[in-house]
This record gives sequence, structure tokens and C-alpha cells, in this order.
Amino acid sequence: MDAILNNLINELGPKVYFILISSENGVIKKSYINEDEFNKASISLNISQLYELAEETTESIGLHSPDFNIIHSDNYYILSIKILEHLVILLTEDQVKVKNVFRTINDTVAPS
Repeated sequence: MDAILNNLINELGPKVYFILISSENGVIKKSYINEDEFNKASISLNISQLYELAEETTESIGLHSPDFNIIHSDNYYILSIKILEHLVILLTEDQVKVKNVFRTINDTVAPS
């Protein structure tokens, strides 16, 4: 998890406002905040609850559970990605290429 956090910070630079890595039930394991203080616990808990709801919804219609979620608001993205029984939650500018986030995580978890 340290490598994922550090590589995302290095790759995204000042375009990332925060990164939270939490357990699936919302407990913060690692965090990085670039600017203002955010309520990390509330964000993590709400995102984990969103994942639970998405899992229940997809199961009820016969689909596989989602591995990621993207929320766009004004000029920002909130990306939440389930990986290795953790949630990686990012608040970034919407100028960030989402594929670069996934590439960075994939390269960290399974380097080629």
C-alpha cells in the first residue's frame, strides 16, 4: 500500500488533493493530503458504504461487483478503486487522465 500511495503522489503531483487507502469497512490505513484538511474518516466510510450499495445493486441484477467508481463534480474527480481488499480513494483535478491512475496502480501491483 505504501508503494501505491507513493507512486500515485509522484505520478499525479499537484493535481491530486488527497489519497486515502482504507479497508473495505472504511478504516483508514494510509493517507496523503495535499492542501486543506478533509474529514478522512467520513469520506472513507461514505465511499465504503457506496461500494456496499453498488455491490448489492449489481448482485441483485446478476452482474459482478464493481472494482472502481468515478464521480465527477465541477472540476474534480473522486476515484475509488477496490484493490487487494482495500479501497484507494483519490480526489483529483478532472484534468488527470484516469487511465494514468490505473496504469500507475497496475504497474505498482504487478510490475512488468
